Amino acid sequence: MQLHPQYVANRDYHLSVGDGHQIHVQEYGASTGIAVVLCHGGPGAGLCPENCRFFDLERFRVIMFSQRGCGHSTPHDISQNTTSELVADLEFLRNQLGIEKWLVCGESWGATLALVYAIKHWEHISGLILRASFLACNSDFEWLYTTKGAGAHFYPECFNEFAHDYTDWHALLDFYQQQLNSDDQIKASKFAKLWCHWEQVLCHGEPLTNWSLQEPHVGLNQAKLMVHYFRHHCFIEEGFIAENAHLLTHLPIWFIHGRADLICRYSAVQQLAEQLNAQLLILDGIGHSSDNQVYLTAMRRAADLMYIKLSRDQCKA
Repeated sequence: MQLHPQYVANRDYHLSVGDGHQIHVQEYGASTGIAVVLCHGGPGAGLCPENCRFFDLERFRVIMFSQRGCGHSTPHDISQNTTSELVADLEFLRNQLGIEKWLVCGESWGATLALVYAIKHWEHISGLILRASFLACNSDFEWLYTTKGAGAHFYPECFNEFAHDYTDWHALLDFYQQQLNSDDQIKASKFAKLWCHWEQVLCHGEPLTNWSLQEPHVGLNQAKLMVHYFRHHCFIEEGFIAENAHLLTHLPIWFIHGRADLICRYSAVQQLAEQLNAQLLILDGIGHSSDNQVYLTAMRRAADLMYIKLSRDQCKA
């Protein structure tokens, strides 16, 4: 199986979700297949057609969308852009497509969104497949943006360049919010590059000394969105997911996680998987990036097993 095959969408359109926002939606696969919606990471990464490779397109109807303010969704703006509004957009999309229940798949921040959405609308969820899950707790932000995190210990030179001597992650994010929104575009672009470089170091587990930002305007927009969400704790109360996990224990759930992930803590995901009585597929020696054959094989395995489970449930109904 090719790691990066080319995919052509069956449908490609924009959907007005209110507040002046239009989200970009693409659909792939079998129109009569099991519906699965993909929540991308970031926040602000935008949909990725290559994520179709995780699913058998003869069995699944794959629905992707770019969340408010990113990708080809319009406008690129943080106004009226919170987790609650993204949850509402997901539910609006489901209703527009006439889907009673769908499988929800999320990666990194997208796993956060998928979990919050499932807690709010569990009656419309058939299952969850969550990769490299970010859970948006205080300890997760400390892991990313303070010396308590593994990334800062493995790559202290990169972290020091990124952190500008800030030791408190709240203050660091406030600092980046000011720099990224500066009227001086050269300064804003400089700090967008620093922000995105640190993300890439953590994602790939390499210092990336010769790295450059290929699309500066895209990088700046994503950095602004990430800081917007993270400064506000992703608009989620501390402990919200763990405290409401009991609402999801009836669902089939797969977690796929690299043990060497420097962005999303394995220990937190392991604890949540136990709480949910979920399946947990651990990828030893693998970090955050899914750009490898190990992650591809693991995701396809989870999707295929989920298909068998959901197909059997449909037969019993």
